Amino acid sequence: MTFILLGAVVAGPALGQTPGSPTVDITMTVRPIRSGGSEVAAIAVRTEIRGSLDRAASAFSVRAPITYAGVRHIADRVDSLVVRDATGVLSLRVEDDATNPAGFPYYRHWRADRLVVPPVVMTYRMRPFVGVPVAGPQFDFYVHGGGISSGGMALFVVPENIANATSHVRWDLTDLSAGSIAGSTYGEGDFDTTGPPEQLIQAYYMVGPLGRYTPPSSSSGFRAYWLGQPRFDAPREMAWAFQAYEYQQRFYQDTATASYRVFVRAIPGVAGSLGGTALGRSFMVGTPAGEPDSTKTAARGTIAHEMGHMWVGGLNGGGVGGTTWFNEGLNVYYTRLLLLRSGLSPVADYERDVNSSARGYFSSPYRTASADSIARLGFSTGIGAGSAQNLPYVRGSLYFSDVDAKIRVASGGRRKLDDVMLPLFARRRNGEQIDRQSLVDALVKELGPTARDEFEAVIIRGELLEPASGAFGPCFERRSTTYTLNGRESNGFEWVRVTSVPDEQCRQW
Repeated sequence: MTFILLGAVVAGPALGQTPGSPTVDITMTVRPIRSGGSEVAAIAVRTEIRGSLDRAASAFSVRAPITYAGVRHIADRVDSLVVRDATGVLSLRVEDDATNPAGFPYYRHWRADRLVVPPVVMTYRMRPFVGVPVAGPQFDFYVHGGGISSGGMALFVVPENIANATSHVRWDLTDLSAGSIAGSTYGEGDFDTTGPPEQLIQAYYMVGPLGRYTPPSSSSGFRAYWLGQPRFDAPREMAWAFQAYEYQQRFYQDTATASYRVFVRAIPGVAGSLGGTALGRSFMVGTPAGEPDSTKTAARGTIAHEMGHMWVGGLNGGGVGGTTWFNEGLNVYYTRLLLLRSGLSPVADYERDVNSSARGYFSSPYRTASADSIARLGFSTGIGAGSAQNLPYVRGSLYFSDVDAKIRVASGGRRKLDDVMLPLFARRRNGEQIDRQSLVDALVKELGPTARDEFEAVIIRGELLEPASGAFGPCFERRSTTYTLNGRESNGFEWVRVTSVPDEQCRQW
């Protein structure tokens, strides 16, 4: 299971780079505290802000999310927040944004009641999630394996109204076991980055006695970390992930990405995969902890999917959740197709994934809901199969498969969806904004005006889609079937293997 990517998918300046010269300097010291136990009890953060604050823009304030992509009660775990400036302790007024029932981000703000005089020093403690984790976006702050793993949105209270700063993140690991290290989207150990302080929350962090995989020879900057013991051979599976990364990087014609980080958190007490979530140049996946078993593999499809976000990215415009049919749907389409072509997964896995999307679409109570209504529902109906949140993944993936088949037929087999998408991705890498209109115009160029009509009908209005029998290549044919979800039956299709076609021909699709 994979989840919507919030931010960091649309190509732009390199991670951590913002034009202009920063006039604000932020030093953040982060100290995990075990308080005498085997696991971390909290992190203590000291943030010092120096430089020229724009007093005319707005009063000084800091914020943390109350809810972020369905991950709730983050701001409620902030303890002992104190802000001082050169003249003394600041009185802070707490203000909460209006609740977003769709589960998309909304925030708690701590606002100063007077102008501040730098330097400003903020201290607080952040408590971790308590309870048994459930599948969902991998943003929350967990303690396990003698360390911590989290998205930055669940760790950091960050200053607002600062457009550009030089941020220095320093790790104090003195209360952790010997040999502990800190890994993040930004690299290993302490790091500096330039840009808005908000970018610190759009990153992953893993600290403690980490396992680590570094490819024996590579110029891609790929690194993988894990905390806790997964139930699979972690070095072997991360070597597989590296192969998948390099195959995708070549397919998407990426010659510029200098680094990529994979984070695997093995959580005690969970029964199955928790899913994965991508951010810029990194992703995190949650998996059960246990004794390693050489017969088990990681959630390879999830791993490949989250890496795919690096290149599929998103579309400009549409708002949070409004273009998930592209961000996630196209990524589902390419994840399974590239694993098939590369030989990194068997043809049976491709068949299974195609039918997982078919089942998710035809059995969904939201299968004919419009794109706007799905975006408004967001995470409010749950996560995964049967939820509104899952519908754009499956509908988008089936739509792009059908479009691919139509392009192949219209061109007499000379062209396919790759020939539409790769030039669009190249334009985006060169700084051009790619939006919904750019995509539809490219499809119209291939298929004529009916491509626009079909897009509006299926993706925007939510009319029922019936992909062509050959939408998934010569190895599979469509068959009518009935799906049941929560006691409710619905008619749809599945794709069955044509056994007379060899696997080698399947992989050429």
